[in-house]
Amino acid sequence: MKTEKIPMLMGVVLIILLAFLIVWKADIMGVSGSRLEQDARDKQNVQSNWELVQAINEDICAMLFYDENRQEYVYSVYLTREGISYGYFFAEGGSDSHMTEKVKGIAFENKGIVLLSLNQDNICKVVTGSDAGQETILVEPAKPFALVLPVDCSEIVMYDAQDNIVTLYDTE
Repeated sequence: MKTEKIPMLMGVVLIILLAFLIVWKADIMGVSGSRLEQDARDKQNVQSNWELVQAINEDICAMLFYDENRQEYVYSVYLTREGISYGYFFAEGGSDSHMTEKVKGIAFENKGIVLLSLNQDNICKVVTGSDAGQETILVEPAKPFALVLPVDCSEIVMYDAQDNIVTLYDTE
């Protein structure tokens, strides 16, 4: 009777192994929210002593890593996927020379807008929306920032510490 159960047990183990391989190859398992920083550091070879600013919501995680002198930096953006999937998936990253002096804006269709900057313009607030309904997001002047804005924010206006309007460099 024991010898009859061994093939059945082997069959169950084989089915579980095949199911695991299918899920792994289908690329439906992303990175959990708690592991995003470590995954980005590993994928982009970010040093452990670099600072991090990040913004995250249910669809997007934006991270900006930088050294203490703000001479070197790298950004990472992760997105969730529609349908059957779990976690966040790497969407883009690297460095962009315009982030040093300006604000980089990246729009992700149906997900939201990411703003990244080392903040040499001393931006202190970002106002989104229209006159009917505005939201003000305070940013610490002279400190790098990452923001995730909703896809339906109709207008984005940024102000520096002297209340001058700062233009957005780039929206992809």
